[in-house]
Amino acid sequence: MPTVYLKGGKTVEVSLENLEAYLYENSDRIEKRKKKLRRQPLFR
Repeated sequence: MPTVYLKGGKTVEVSLENLEAYLYENSDRIEKRKKKLRRQPLFR
């Protein structure tokens, strides 16, 4: 199940069937995160 990170540090797991509706209804409470890539450059 996908994990949704909420503002305030809470996390919620939502089933795939309900994910779209949950994201739409709770968009103001969801924290936006960026995943940091740890890949080395291909060319130096």
